[in-house]
Amino acid sequence: MPTSIDSLPSELLLIIFEHTLPLEKDLLEDPDNADAVSPTWPDIFDLKNGPWVLGQVCRRWRSIALSIPQLWSTFYVRLPRRKDSAVDVLQAWLGRSGNCPLQFQITATLGFCGHQSGYALLTTLARTSSRWQSVDLVDVSMKFLDTLAMQREIRSSSFPLLKELSLRSRDWDIELDNSPEFEDLSNAYEVFFRAPNLVTLINFDTLSLSTFKFPWNQLTTYIGSDASHAIDHLEIMLLCPNLVECNIAFGRTHTWPTIPLISLKQLKKWTIRIRNSSHDIYSLLSQTTIEVPALQELILLADQFSLTPILDLFRPVLISSACSLQYLELSGNTVTDSLTRFLESVATITRLRIWLNRLAVLPLLQRQEALVPMLETLDFVLSERADIYGFDMILLAAVVRSRRQSVRVHSIRRVNIVVGGSELDIMGPHVFPPIMEVLQEEGLDIRVCKRN
Repeated sequence: MPTSIDSLPSELLLIIFEHTLPLEKDLLEDPDNADAVSPTWPDIFDLKNGPWVLGQVCRRWRSIALSIPQLWSTFYVRLPRRKDSAVDVLQAWLGRSGNCPLQFQITATLGFCGHQSGYALLTTLARTSSRWQSVDLVDVSMKFLDTLAMQREIRSSSFPLLKELSLRSRDWDIELDNSPEFEDLSNAYEVFFRAPNLVTLINFDTLSLSTFKFPWNQLTTYIGSDASHAIDHLEIMLLCPNLVECNIAFGRTHTWPTIPLISLKQLKKWTIRIRNSSHDIYSLLSQTTIEVPALQELILLADQFSLTPILDLFRPVLISSACSLQYLELSGNTVTDSLTRFLESVATITRLRIWLNRLAVLPLLQRQEALVPMLETLDFVLSERADIYGFDMILLAAVVRSRRQSVRVHSIRRVNIVVGGSELDIMGPHVFPPIMEVLQEEGLDIRVCKRN
């Protein structure tokens, strides 16, 4: 007889319930979705979804759901439709989270604190500030931050568990910027200065955050979108000498001061996304000396824009830094000479990922055998599954075989064909052109996998 879910032991149901927890957001892997303001975690006022539903099935399920504080430790707060019970709902949710560290997203528009229940919600949430671990402030206004800073629990203590802070503010109207309540913006941002464990700052803010007071020296990860001006990103990097990972998008520019030197001696991974074709960005970067001696992974993504200027700018950076780069990822349009010179400056890489648009890497590797001599893994990113059959497998086979026979370079041991699109099952030999099977028989580890 089929086994009913009611017959499952409580320990197994507990594990199943834990799998209903939201997946950890990874903006480093998918920063293009960073501007979305839809809730990442369960809406505490949506009684038809999230942990609330688990407790509505039966008495047993309710008991188990209430015994898992982790189910209630991640949530999304907004202005409620019903004003009378809003604080009670939040208090019930927070009470069920026990002593777990809290991860939450809150959409705090300009009128949040002026709302009948908004101030009370913020006051209730502030009482748990000692448990805040990840805070995502979406569409946050300065009035909200000022109100938060005035909470007694916030003024009298720090944020001992806070590790990640995300700020996403809208562009304010001119009349709001000139309002007296916005005269001293820095005080509002000082509220997060006393966070001894804060290591990650996610900046989707149009403000110049470098003028505000954060514990800059302790930050190890910085993610910045093209909502900010390019100079703002550079100024933040200047304030964060201990960065280990940096992911920034350059899109907006304005009049800037000159930054003569940015020394990031701990930086290991750097992702740069070019969002427009303006030469102002390259002029700005060309005036700054950048030192990254510990850099191991470099990702330069220009998409439909020209990659040539950024390659030409970073080549002397890599040479002067004398870093031992291991991983390189490139996308964009460039010319052969620029790509060749750049690859000559990254002789230590063991893995190269190319987004196939106009980056003719395989012909280069065929003509210049000594290029990237330590290369062992090649990734080719295709936009859709059908592109596999338009890919030059004959040229790939020639490059692999030539390097295998050479005594001057390492053999290419693995090739990943990374495919976009919506297909769920693209693995397996049924998608391989015949030449791929031949290469596999010759010892090459060649795989087709889906791009996340």
